[in-house]
Amino acid sequence: MKATARRGVVVGVLVLSAACAGSVPTSPTGTSQPAAPPLSPATPPPATVFPALTGASRTFTFERELSYHVRDYTKQSRFVLYDDGAFVLQYIGLSIEYRGGYTSTNGVIDFKWEGTSTAGPWSATGTLAGDLLTVQYNELMELSDFENAVYTLKP
Repeated sequence: MKATARRGVVVGVLVLSAACAGSVPTSPTGTSQPAAPPLSPATPPPATVFPALTGASRTFTFERELSYHVRDYTKQSRFVLYDDGAFVLQYIGLSIEYRGGYTSTNGVIDFKWEGTSTAGPWSATGTLAGDLLTVQYNELMELSDFENAVYTLKP
């Protein structure tokens, strides 16, 4: 019985090796690809110089969330917009502020920030309607816990 099993194994190995003996690995065929250019280190964008936080300004304090519940630090925040194009977002309860510059066209404010993320630049858009400033952050800022909200002008 053992001899029969051994013969079966030997026959199986011989059949398998005979079946594989005729095939030879081949390299893929097709058009050759041009060599990729060497990678160069990323050149950082030039630093943006923002205006100083001085001069006449308007202060907008938190009024309400825009679309979802916000945390207490947002409820204690305010935007100060300086007439020369500078701004600061202040989180009063945390004693933290974020600065930058803005441009305004037809009631739409484009905020550019001194802060940034390794994933990309921060940005936000504000909309002025009467005494209300609605601020919406880009996805990178939202993922960094900045929360969309509506602010009201304080005299």
